[in-house]
Amino acid sequence: MKPKMIWANFSVQDVARTNQFYTALGFTPNGANDYPQLASYKFGDNGFVIHFFEQGSQIDEYIETGARDSAEIIFTLSADTEEEVKEFAATVKAAGGTILREAGRDKAGYFVLVFADPDGHRFNVLLMDKM
Repeated sequence: MKPKMIWANFSVQDVARTNQFYTALGFTPNGANDYPQLASYKFGDNGFVIHFFEQGSQIDEYIETGARDSAEIIFTLSADTEEEVKEFAATVKAAGGTILREAGRDKAGYFVLVFADPDGHRFNVLLMDKM
């Protein structure tokens, strides 16, 4: 098999809330969306797509929903400066996200921020100045 594309699918409680959150963070919607139980956004310069399906839609057959004691996956968003990471943290808070790790240096010396969207999906913002 040679896949032509890859994208991610998440289950969310409220698609309207998800749309508001990712729009407030400045991400680009993935085209016109005529499906009321789907929010779809592009991430990064290469336009990686993440679909957010409302619980109760067809994606529930494939995604385990429920307890969020641990992350099913974490996506990393690259940053260029410490200030950019700090500003993004403020944007996440204002949009209704949860900061799981405040912006700062980790044990390896990388400048990182970890946050969750309103449904608990985790992302980290990483300044790759140590690579």
